[in-house]
Amino acid sequence: MSSLTAWLSDNWVSLFQTLGICGSLLFTAESLRLDVEAKRVSEYLTLNTQHRRLWGQLHHRSRLANLLNADRNLDLHPVTTEERLFLELAFVHFHTGWLVARKGSLVPVSVLAADAGHFFRLPVPRAVWTQVRATHQPEFVSFVEEAVRQMSELSRKG
Repeated sequence: MSSLTAWLSDNWVSLFQTLGICGSLLFTAESLRLDVEAKRVSEYLTLNTQHRRLWGQLHHRSRLANLLNADRNLDLHPVTTEERLFLELAFVHFHTGWLVARKGSLVPVSVLAADAGHFFRLPVPRAVWTQVRATHQPEFVSFVEEAVRQMSELSRKG
């Protein structure tokens, strides 16, 4: 016990500095973790706001009312310019969501894939997507096509 007391009396400053440095590092690590979590929540809220603003247009613009009709016959009711422009914005929104989800956002990629699978299978979105997919990042195109494929398989089984 006296050797410990002797060591402490000779090295108390170094021990105190070491404990202070370790405490500072732990505090910094926790602060960074909390900051990353806050940024994720902020990204989620921003994406959610954009989502509501975009999809709210379907309720406020009567010419978009038939856009999500799964039974729409495109030969009788072709895609309008207004629908195409809206869908191009929706595709960018999906792309942004996919980019954020890949980085570990609060929304998992699997949830986004299910949503994309439902959406891109609809006649109007599918028709416009077929025309514009070459303008999108190849990895995103693969993501959408795989989501549609999986959703089609689930529909056939169910």
